[in-house]
Amino acid sequence: MPEPAAIRHKNPGAMWPGAIATKWGSKKWVYLNDGTGQGGNGKGNKIATFDNWVDGICAQLDLWRTSPNYKNKRFAEAIRIWSGGNNVPAYISYVKARIPGMDENTVMNDAFWRGPMGVKFLQVQAGHEAGKPIPAPDADWIEAQRRVFSGAKPLTSTTQKAGGAIAAAGTAATIAHQAGFNPAIIIAIGAAVAVAAFLIIWKLKGK
Repeated sequence: MPEPAAIRHKNPGAMWPGAIATKWGSKKWVYLNDGTGQGGNGKGNKIATFDNWVDGICAQLDLWRTSPNYKNKRFAEAIRIWSGGNNVPAYISYVKARIPGMDENTVMNDAFWRGPMGVKFLQVQAGHEAGKPIPAPDADWIEAQRRVFSGAKPLTSTTQKAGGAIAAAGTAATIAHQAGFNPAIIIAIGAAVAVAAFLIIWKLKGK
């Protein structure tokens, strides 16, 4: 059996492509071919793809906390909208059994999302949708919460910037070698690669 789509695409919220998915680094999506016909062309639902768990969790959290469908609503009301009204009592029971202290009247506002109960809800909700626990480490859920509330950029932007600088410097070193530059110059270019990578990662780490 293949892994659930939410796991394959590092998309714990099983989100469709859209503004929030794009905001958090998703650059592609696929049809799930699940026969629902909901995605157009008779192919079923769509799902956005993320490069890493933190970006995918950021998108999941950002959707829950900003969408008018769920923002500042009671849990029972929000989950009814999320589920399209299907099996709502069972969904509520599933969540309550796994999150001590959460009940139908828990308000899903920013105070909720900033706390440990908000993170736990994301994990439980994602596991319910996938049919099994999402294998993202706990640290990724906490980091996603921090990034969403600090206004940080997606991890993919950092990775791409650092990777681009390293690739460019590496290409320059290769060209120098092929052009017959002496070893001292090539070593200097290699050192520049290491320094550039360090500075970029150090600069972007706090963003």
